[in-house]
Amino acid sequence: MRVAIIISFIAGLLSSGQADARCKTFSASSMYDVGISPTAAWRTDYPSSSSAGVPAWSTIPFATEPEHYMEAVLDTVRPYFHYKDNSLAGTGTEPWWMSEWMDYDKFGREPLMGLTKELAPRTHQLSQTSQTGSQVWAVNFYNDPGAVTLHQVFADPCSPAVPEKLLFAEGTVAIKFLFTDANLGKFAGQVGYLNGGPVYKAHIDPEGIGFPAETSGRKTRDVNMLQLDVGVRDNNASKTGWVFGTFVWIGPTKGDGLFDNLVPTVLLWAEDEGVVGDDIKESWVNPAIKAKLSGWKERPFLGFQGRANGPADNLNSSCLSCHAAARLPLAAVGIARPGRNPVDLSDAAAVAAHVDLWFRNIKPGEVFQPANPPAVAALDYSLQVRAAIERMCQACEDGAVDGATPQICSKAGYFTGPKCVPASADKVMASQRVRKIQSLPRE
Repeated sequence: MRVAIIISFIAGLLSSGQADARCKTFSASSMYDVGISPTAAWRTDYPSSSSAGVPAWSTIPFATEPEHYMEAVLDTVRPYFHYKDNSLAGTGTEPWWMSEWMDYDKFGREPLMGLTKELAPRTHQLSQTSQTGSQVWAVNFYNDPGAVTLHQVFADPCSPAVPEKLLFAEGTVAIKFLFTDANLGKFAGQVGYLNGGPVYKAHIDPEGIGFPAETSGRKTRDVNMLQLDVGVRDNNASKTGWVFGTFVWIGPTKGDGLFDNLVPTVLLWAEDEGVVGDDIKESWVNPAIKAKLSGWKERPFLGFQGRANGPADNLNSSCLSCHAAARLPLAAVGIARPGRNPVDLSDAAAVAAHVDLWFRNIKPGEVFQPANPPAVAALDYSLQVRAAIERMCQACEDGAVDGATPQICSKAGYFTGPKCVPASADKVMASQRVRKIQSLPRE
């Protein structure tokens, strides 16, 4: 009997690992410390080793069988997530883990599903009739091999350890569920392929507030699922080490209303380096639904010149080119985001310069734009780790966390004070910060 009690007690400790794993001196979480319930109970009790076997997709040629490959990846997700009580729910023991430190500042996690705010869609981005003012929110997870790397980084959640070359193991999968209000409320009917989709509840910015807003103004509102992104560490992708893809939710609702409506949409495994026309060979775009998602003036393609990207994503980029910019600190050129001087497709020189800058095959351990400013860490395509570290350093400077300044904040040039600014003190160290942290809303 005593053994059973002890086992039960240990299980209870493990089930509360989400709160226990947090930095104890951080008290301004946009997810845990706002008094909204129920709070999503996603896992941060990262494993120190992985017992994952050879993944089923490793023998599937992604270039010739993209849908088969994507479904094999999706099969590892299906058993562990479901739609319940207007929420994305797990099993409680799902082998999927989210990142620490994504729960701070205006883009920080909301409590009901742990969503972070993404870049707001532009006019006619999601459809020919979609308007500005809608929002996209997302939550990202890593599987068992990927969570081992998160364990290495966040073993001490108050002072993460980021190596010069962060590397994810073969078989790592990152997934990201994206939700939007772009077909609800005053936007109803503007994104037809989302019609009839299940309604989820999220505590997010008020309707019509596309730009980042103070977290104190958030409201519990309705959203639909828009897409599911996947990133797979696969050595068969010899040029980059990664395969990225997107499923899009296409109505009407059928089956479980979640995975049964997710249609394989795009997949890519390399950047088509140097290709300045539309002769794209290292991306696949599903011809069955391509016309639903692109082909009009404001959205001539999903990713630049036909490269792969999801509807919520930047048409001037691709899944790979966006994530390839994951480094500490962020490169001076940032990430190829919408609204930053859209590429004039009639200007051959501008197109060539854009392709040369953004569509390079970056291998694991390599750094995008290594010298400007000097990179202190290559992050192996993980924008989530980048954003997590930047938000932690921001919290340190803002006085939302107390104690010694994490070494990575000083090393990356974000904040050079000897300790985090106490919440009750004036920001006397703020002037010591080397440069403004660019907290981009990407995981």
